[in-house]
Amino acid sequence: MTLPLPSRHPSDALAALILLALTVAGPAAASPPPAAPLHVDLVDYPTPQANWSAFRDLRHRLEAGFDDACPDTFCEGEYTDYQPLKLRCSVERATGRVNVCGWAFAASELRVDPATGALERQQPTWLCHFPTGGGTTVAALLAALDGPQPLFQRLPATGKTVFEALGDCLR
Repeated sequence: MTLPLPSRHPSDALAALILLALTVAGPAAASPPPAAPLHVDLVDYPTPQANWSAFRDLRHRLEAGFDDACPDTFCEGEYTDYQPLKLRCSVERATGRVNVCGWAFAASELRVDPATGALERQQPTWLCHFPTGGGTTVAALLAALDGPQPLFQRLPATGKTVFEALGDCLR
């Protein structure tokens, strides 16, 4: 391989370096495009961010219902501080059917050890699943949970509520 001789012009030197880099590297191998995902997050069905507003609104209404129901139900007992975290649903991209919905929760309990003064902690987490029936579409799920109290509204194809599912999960 013959290298070009150095030049007095900076642009000629730069061109020579680029030519050398391309010669050494060779042609770039074309990679196949990535396959389309089989499943997407509900907020991204049928296109990215298509259901963001509806799902965010649903999440806020579910969290408000949880905050109202928690003191007299889930939050009595071993832990005093339950917090809803992330809510997500998996959707089959080709059909729009909901595979599974999960709502993550955390709780905490802190105590002072009287002998040492150290803080003792318990911090469990849960991933609670909504009972979605086979064939439930995104549209059917969102319609079933539309309204001011989605925590207590019946889910399609199961007749159960999110409240009942949380009771089974958090106890």
